[in-house]
Amino acid sequence: MSSARPAARPLPPRWVPVGDGPHLCAAGERWDAVRVGEAVGRRAVAFLREAGEPVGPVVLDPEGPEPRMYFLVPVGTAARWEEPGTVPLGARCHVLVPSADRVRPPGLHWHVVPAAPRPPTRPDALRRALGRARRARAEEEPRESRAERPGEVAS
Repeated sequence: MSSARPAARPLPPRWVPVGDGPHLCAAGERWDAVRVGEAVGRRAVAFLREAGEPVGPVVLDPEGPEPRMYFLVPVGTAARWEEPGTVPLGARCHVLVPSADRVRPPGLHWHVVPAAPRPPTRPDALRRALGRARRARAEEEPRESRAERPGEVAS
């Protein structure tokens, strides 16, 4: 008989909801958040990983007209955050946070799962990754819009 067990999932931090549904959590207490559109956010995660930067917890909310991601960053980041195309959420703001077991779609889920002692994403690294992601997206948009114009042939 083998004593091998499946790898246990690390315990989530205490602030992560446990149970059936998401919880409205106050930003500015254990973390601040930076909200960004999903397309740019996914690229930013890829750029952070490519650079060897640790990626802290990230919530993905695919609902609504524009799906969005919430990067959890150190408390105090929102007060000094000025990055185009993002919304900083700190004191007096709230973020809908999925329960610990919501790690896949459909609906609100963890794109990067919080696991103790995973730190929040470093603001300077996130700023660089978001800048790169926005530039990459902007370079693609002219090609996409040309391809969608009726009567024109995409080059």
